[in-house]
Amino acid sequence: MKARFEVSTEGMKGLHDGRPLWSLVKELVANAWDEETTICKVTIDGHEEVFSGGEVKGFIEVAVEDDGGGFKDIADAFTLMAPTSKRQETGVRGRFNIGEKEILSVALEGKVETVGTTIAFPREGGRVVTKNKRKKGTIVSAIVERPLSEVEETEKALLEFLPPSHITYTINGKVVEPRKKVGVAEGILHTVLATGIGQPLRYSYRKTKIDIFEPRNGEGHIYEMGITIQPLDMPYDVDIQQKVPMPPNRDTVTARYLQDVYSHVLSVVADDLDQSEASESWVQMAVEDDDTSDEVVEKVMKTKLGENAVLWSNDIQANEMAHASGMDLIKPRTLSKVERDRFKAVGLLTAKEGYGVKTGDSGELKVLDGKDITTEMHLVGDYAEWLCEQLIGFRCSIRFIKMKGLAREHQRLAQYGNRTLDFVVDTLGKDWFQMENDSPSWEQTSLIIHELAHEGEIDHLPHTGDYVHRIADLGAKATHLAISKGWWTGATPCPRK
Repeated sequence: MKARFEVSTEGMKGLHDGRPLWSLVKELVANAWDEETTICKVTIDGHEEVFSGGEVKGFIEVAVEDDGGGFKDIADAFTLMAPTSKRQETGVRGRFNIGEKEILSVALEGKVETVGTTIAFPREGGRVVTKNKRKKGTIVSAIVERPLSEVEETEKALLEFLPPSHITYTINGKVVEPRKKVGVAEGILHTVLATGIGQPLRYSYRKTKIDIFEPRNGEGHIYEMGITIQPLDMPYDVDIQQKVPMPPNRDTVTARYLQDVYSHVLSVVADDLDQSEASESWVQMAVEDDDTSDEVVEKVMKTKLGENAVLWSNDIQANEMAHASGMDLIKPRTLSKVERDRFKAVGLLTAKEGYGVKTGDSGELKVLDGKDITTEMHLVGDYAEWLCEQLIGFRCSIRFIKMKGLAREHQRLAQYGNRTLDFVVDTLGKDWFQMENDSPSWEQTSLIIHELAHEGEIDHLPHTGDYVHRIADLGAKATHLAISKGWWTGATPCPRK
């Protein structure tokens, strides 16, 4: 097919000039590593020049040399997007055939010296092709106008790469030694692959190795066969041993792909996590991944929540029973919905499921009606409704119940939930409902306010101050209610001494 397009060097320069220098050089390193090489030597050097008027400019010269077989097609040095056999192999990095052209587009001048041919790209533009006597290897060099601070930045970034074991990789003479692995995961990940020369790249799933390392500087990164892609929200460097789906700049992956990577890494390191690490966001993402096994999810759950965890429920009494039994109550909002569902699927119970009173067919709870409710009980019930309306703003429902046969730990005087206040008659005893001189007793008022303070599903466990604040709030309202009714007419101040 005849060419339909021409490429503007200036236009391409505009696309790549804003990228950090190291991300342009990495394409040269990736190209070298894709060949059958044993040496990859990177040199970076900079100098400043003073121009008329005192303007100072920085110039950086970069060269990447290998000892491979050289360019298979010399036209690849100046042709973009040409078909390449690399697209048919998931175990090599190349697929776009634009790598060295990116840095050459921003360079003041550059050169590709490969087996038998040298192509120079002079400052005035164009290219000059000559023959040479080189027998092996390739050197790609370029001079770019950049601040000299990028020399150190580029060297530092390139030192973080993970060279293959068969390649001696040096940056300005410093040998980058292989790092010790924390572990190796195996899993199926998205990749891209062409079925033949000139065929389109298609998404595919392939089983691959994932090498896991401790990061050099404390911040994890994801790599494609040793070449840095982007930082990770996890304390590991993760090297994917096949093509990673990425845009042409090869500097980012999708959130979905990261989640799959996190899942595979978690399967290897789950036993080594402490409680703090198990609470990190990358672990949550991994737990939420469908491919993470129940066994791994259970390990994370026990590390993160402890062995004695139950989910807080809307059954206030069940929460308190669970706490009294030594369980740790976990507020549901501290977990994502998917994380919570996965933890429940591997055994995490709510307090209600583990410690709530079972009703219905068990016959443990009986609601009284008719003649079983005495006049005194009705009066206390009316008082509780009125007090609820005055202090909270609505009339709650009142029930009188029996809970005979319950174990001692489930016995209670009253319970409140879903705007319903239950008086447990068989625990209180009918005499408790007797009023004093036709007025509610202190014990009756105290118990009613105690239960009403649970409105909004607030418990009175010691690790939270919500219940204490609610009790204080209701007490203040009751006091000011008395004042507003004229029940307090002032008092004589105590004399000061």
